[in-house]
Amino acid sequence: MSRCDYLVTGAQGQLGRAVVSLAKQRGRTVMGVDVAEMPLESRGAIARVVAVEQPRFVVHCGAITNVDGCEAEPLAAYRINGLATAWVAEAAAMVGAGVVYVSTDFVFDGASKVPYAVDAVPKPLSVYGASKRLGEEAVLAHGREGFYVVRTSWVFGPGGANFPRAILDRARSGQPLTVVTDQIGRPTMTHDLAEALLDVCESNAKGGIYHAANEGQCSWHQFAQDILREVGLGSVVVGTQLAADLKRPAKRPAWSVLDTTELAKLRGKPMPHYVDALRRHLVLDAAAKTQAPAGPSGPLRGKQY
Repeated sequence: MSRCDYLVTGAQGQLGRAVVSLAKQRGRTVMGVDVAEMPLESRGAIARVVAVEQPRFVVHCGAITNVDGCEAEPLAAYRINGLATAWVAEAAAMVGAGVVYVSTDFVFDGASKVPYAVDAVPKPLSVYGASKRLGEEAVLAHGREGFYVVRTSWVFGPGGANFPRAILDRARSGQPLTVVTDQIGRPTMTHDLAEALLDVCESNAKGGIYHAANEGQCSWHQFAQDILREVGLGSVVVGTQLAADLKRPAKRPAWSVLDTTELAKLRGKPMPHYVDALRRHLVLDAAAKTQAPAGPSGPLRGKQY
């Protein structure tokens, strides 16, 4: 049997690719798997892969993240984000591996006026948020050291579809650009999040919940303005819009700023500011040639787990 340092699920996604790449840079042995190698619909497949690879840690990035698509296909969302996470945790426990489960700010309702602490009470507004909360509960229920939930928010990264690229493509095409002003959060670059995830794994800290996001906070409208400014398109007018006007199927938290104090204590440093992360992203994304992989058919299309 092999014994790798990290088994990374969702390895074809933006975050999964970043985790695999960083682990290799750190000299760790890593196995990245996605739907072809370890379909999350199959408890048996999960158990087999984990048993063969015998990882020290499973970094569970695999998920269905199409928020509105989850409203249309709730059973798929609960099965992949909730039940499959329970199977991953079960398989990891069987071989004595740790687990880092990547969760989301969408487990909160956005009613807070202060950053959400790690022990804040989850109140998801959407199927996506509820399904991810089920995954959290499945991991935490083991009560094992080395079993972590790491919540993050507004993730973007080079390669494939991402918010900065979408804003720039629309601005450069001359199309009207309108972005919501009444959702506040913390943008998070995949490369910085990957660093945090591996640092948690290698910290020997007791199991539990951590919040990982780049420093600073903004609205989506402000983030769009930041993106345009950084590439010299600051004169482009960004129209304003309220989230309710979009009439999306899933409700989003209006305020989803995460308190990252506990992670900063663990690492001995905060994550970089989101504007710094954005600058690095823009350089890397301009050079990226890969495209986001296709996901499941139907409303969840375009989101790979």
